[in-house]
Amino acid sequence: MEVRHDSFCTPEFIALVRKFNTPARLQKGDDSIPTAYPEKQLDAWAECAHLWAKGAVPEGLPLADTTNPGKKVPRDVFIYFIHEAKVRAPAAAMALIERVGK
Repeated sequence: MEVRHDSFCTPEFIALVRKFNTPARLQKGDDSIPTAYPEKQLDAWAECAHLWAKGAVPEGLPLADTTNPGKKVPRDVFIYFIHEAKVRAPAAAMALIERVGK
């Protein structure tokens, strides 16, 4: 999940997110890119979605709570795109869906 401020990068916030099964929300897209994110970033998010669905923790993502990586069980994964003017969010979602389906 891309948070808006570093103050959310705490174990307490992660516990709250887990308690309410909050999905990942990607909000750092760039409206000058047709799909809001460069292809490599979309590929990386698709790989994260596959790993999260298996209950794994993707390597390379910073963890706000390193002492509790979460339960390693298969799960449903929901990723939302919302950023700035939102004009590219639908294209970003479709580009991610295409990658996740492969």
